[in-house]
Amino acid sequence: MDMKNPSRLQGERSASFDILTSSGGYGEVYKGHIQNNVTVAVKVLENKDVVRETFMAEVSTISKASHRNIVKLHGYCFEPNMKALVYEYMENGSLDKILYQNHHSNIEWGKLYGIAIQIAKGLDYLHNGWDEQIIHYDIKAGNVLLDSKVSSKIADFGFAKLMNRDLSRVPLTRTRGTVGYNAPETWMPGSHISFKCDVFSFGMLLFEILGKRSNGMEENWFPQQVWEQFKNGKLEIIFRDCGIMDKDKEKANILSKVAFWCAQYSPELRPSMIDVVLMLEEKIPVGSLPAPSNFCSSRIVQWYHY
Repeated sequence: MDMKNPSRLQGERSASFDILTSSGGYGEVYKGHIQNNVTVAVKVLENKDVVRETFMAEVSTISKASHRNIVKLHGYCFEPNMKALVYEYMENGSLDKILYQNHHSNIEWGKLYGIAIQIAKGLDYLHNGWDEQIIHYDIKAGNVLLDSKVSSKIADFGFAKLMNRDLSRVPLTRTRGTVGYNAPETWMPGSHISFKCDVFSFGMLLFEILGKRSNGMEENWFPQQVWEQFKNGKLEIIFRDCGIMDKDKEKANILSKVAFWCAQYSPELRPSMIDVVLMLEEKIPVGSLPAPSNFCSSRIVQWYHY
């Protein structure tokens, strides 16, 4: 497929591309093949929804990334009548479908714990893997894709930002991310942000992995339920309700504590992703959590969003 020729892409799409899934208001995703019979997923965007800045941010960012836990970009097309991104094909779709739509699937919770580590390693690569730092801004279950072996890769870099390492924080120019995942500083006018906003989002994702469910909102906000049981020494109740078996309870306990650290209201209190990886891999201990108010105040953030 010649990605510089949109008419050819259109022709190949209609002739040999099968629709995979709808992508909401942003177009559709197709399964197809390029040279050497490589299977790909083609995200064809609706012209009316394409912002050149967002599109080129995704292309420029992901084209530089090369890591086993980052989805590979094979090519793209940006022409008046065709906007498309060509990614490696991920056979098992996105993580949200397992957590939300098929949470009674036979995937073991221990496998989900491994997926959490893989996502953490992908984020650590974005933050520390090269001269410039990449802030993803939109870490969530829908932007984690799973291959044939149910290994995970981070996708969708439309909101991503390259940041010079000489800068520890940059001014926020517009709200970024997804409600329920984005850190407090990403919607507060006049604030400065850092890679720690990705850490917060990852913490929210860890809670969803813990429960194999959406975090919900207001009085049903799952992180608050976990916190209430944790501070009362009754995390076993959460594990039981989530169907976590005895063999996985130690890892579930670690994951819960790491999630609390990542979801701290104050960015300065959140760990780096390399420390998150080491904690999840049990190579360093998870420290004692800060005062409860530091986490509980993040609940106010969720209510504000909704």
